[in-house]
Amino acid sequence: MMFVSDKFMVNSDAGRMAAARYATENFAWQAKLDKRDTLRLDLLVEETLGMVKAMLDDFYGQIWFVADGKACEIHFEATSDMNADKKQELLSVSSTGKNTAAKGFMAKLGEVISGALHGMGNTMDTYGQETIKYGIVHTPSVLSANSDMMTIWTLQSYRSDLSEAHSDDGAEEALDELEKSIVAKLADDVLVGVKGDRIDLVIKKKF
Repeated sequence: MMFVSDKFMVNSDAGRMAAARYATENFAWQAKLDKRDTLRLDLLVEETLGMVKAMLDDFYGQIWFVADGKACEIHFEATSDMNADKKQELLSVSSTGKNTAAKGFMAKLGEVISGALHGMGNTMDTYGQETIKYGIVHTPSVLSANSDMMTIWTLQSYRSDLSEAHSDDGAEEALDELEKSIVAKLADDVLVGVKGDRIDLVIKKKF
C-alpha cells in the first residue's frame, strides 16, 4: 500500500535542517523500517541536504517521502534566491580563483542541480565538458517554465555512461568518487528533475 508523507519545509537555517531528521525518522516509523534502515534513510537525507546547502548556500524547499511497501522515495524540491554573480562564482571559481572541476560525486550532482535551477543551459553545456558530461538525460536549455517537470539526470544513466567510457581518465576518477559516495552506495537510483526555477531531487531506495 502506498503512503505519502506530509511535505516538510526546509531552508539553509541550521534549525530547519536539523528538524528534517525528525521528519525522516517519523516517516521511517510510519513505513515500519527497522533501526538499520532508518539510519540508512537518515544518511541519505543528511547527505542530500548538506550537498544542497553547500552548492546553493541560500535556499528554501520542501522534503517529503513516499513508500510503497519497502520501496521508498525521498523527494526534495528546492528553489534558490542566488543571484547570477554568486551562481557563477559557486559553479566555476575555486578558492584559488581558477576554473576547476568539482571533486566528489555529491559536488558534481550539486552542479547538475545548480545549473538546472538557474537555467544555465549554455554554461552548463560548456562547463559540463569537464565535470558533468555523464548521466545527462536532457539539457536544461530545452526546458521552459511552463513545461512539466522533466528528468534531466539519473544515477543509473551516470553509472552506465561511466562504464562505457572506462578508457576516459575523467571517467575513471568519477567511478572512484562514486565508490566513495554514501548516497551512490545506498541509493538504488537518483533522479534530478527541473521545471523553471524549481528542482525535484528524487532518491529511490528499496529496503
